[in-house]
Amino acid sequence: MKPKLRALEITPIEQDGEDYFYFHDRLGFAQGAAVPGVWGTLLAFFDGTRDIEEIIAAYKIKHGEQLTSETIERIIERLDEAYFMDSPRFEEYRAGIVGEFENASTRPATLAGASYPASPNALRKMLDDFFRAAAKVKTQPLFANAKVRGIVVPHIDFNRGGATESLAYQQLKNEKFDILVVLGIAHSGVDYPFCAANKDFETPLGTAQCARDFLEALNARVDGKMLNEQYAHKNEHSIEFVTVFLQHLENLKSAKIVPILCGGFFEELRNKKSPQSTPIIAEFISALRETTLEFEAKGQRVGFIASVDLAHVGSRFGSDEVLTLAHLNEIEAEDSQFLEAVEAGDAEKAHRALAKNNNGRHVDAHPAVYTFLAAFPELRAQLLEYQQAFDANENSVVTFASMTLYENEN
Repeated sequence: MKPKLRALEITPIEQDGEDYFYFHDRLGFAQGAAVPGVWGTLLAFFDGTRDIEEIIAAYKIKHGEQLTSETIERIIERLDEAYFMDSPRFEEYRAGIVGEFENASTRPATLAGASYPASPNALRKMLDDFFRAAAKVKTQPLFANAKVRGIVVPHIDFNRGGATESLAYQQLKNEKFDILVVLGIAHSGVDYPFCAANKDFETPLGTAQCARDFLEALNARVDGKMLNEQYAHKNEHSIEFVTVFLQHLENLKSAKIVPILCGGFFEELRNKKSPQSTPIIAEFISALRETTLEFEAKGQRVGFIASVDLAHVGSRFGSDEVLTLAHLNEIEAEDSQFLEAVEAGDAEKAHRALAKNNNGRHVDAHPAVYTFLAAFPELRAQLLEYQQAFDANENSVVTFASMTLYENEN
């Protein structure tokens, strides 16, 4: 046996004066747990390349301490019981959970009661309060004959971003759509960069129905690759938050959704090359446009929602440099370059604004916004509001913005 830890988020923490590592599983197979900090030097050897005897030898060479196989086996057993090890036990468990989710016709409201109220009445009150604030903000369309096609909306938690999110949905309150293509972000990661869920999305306010015919037509154009990783949707918030807002609005709750999570265009950022130079990305962009035009030719009105945030900077995101007002102003200036390119409908300019430093601000909006702009170059956007959620105690900031997407008919 060559013990191997699963890919987890591991964060140093302190509890009662003791050092621990907090293990967080973004995919939700394992519950988060604090692991003793003294295990850290040993866990570094749990990479799947050594058996227990080889770990003992390597540990002694590096740390000068002789461990026993019984000690290591006990630690492995405890970690495996918590589903933190990449093991046959975990694989059997994972297969059962994934199979159950993939076979279900609906996706439960995973974050109800955690990220927002599970009570319909309490949730409606929260959203109504957000919309009352949004109604006070007056905006004018950029173009005289512009047709609203959708929005760019934050998916930050409601407590920090709810008012800004409502401002985006406010732009849709007089609109009627048959289908809304929702591009969220796969924070847990996916292999194929566009991951769909052939499921209805439950919320405390009602169920958002999946536009299965649209999804099937789109998936067929990319050789069925979109449904291979549906489990990525189970604990992902970026589309769930959208469905909550849609079910709150009478004019939009009957619109069917096409729920798609986007993976990052990481190679394209590193190499500073157009995402459309990657065949599978270009294929999907073309397929999305063709499918949209196909359904519009049938009389269906199709809209677009990009559920995205902007920069993620600071200690929570891998950088311990102290964030000052000057840093926040610099982040805003760089965000503005990206947003100006989005307003102009220029997908490649938006990509270059992030690729120049390999997306050093960790802007997660990149793949979803780029895809919409590349598929529909007739789109233009209008910035409604930009915000920074700065936490001085955590030395971290998340930035986000609401935008209206227009199709300029001039």
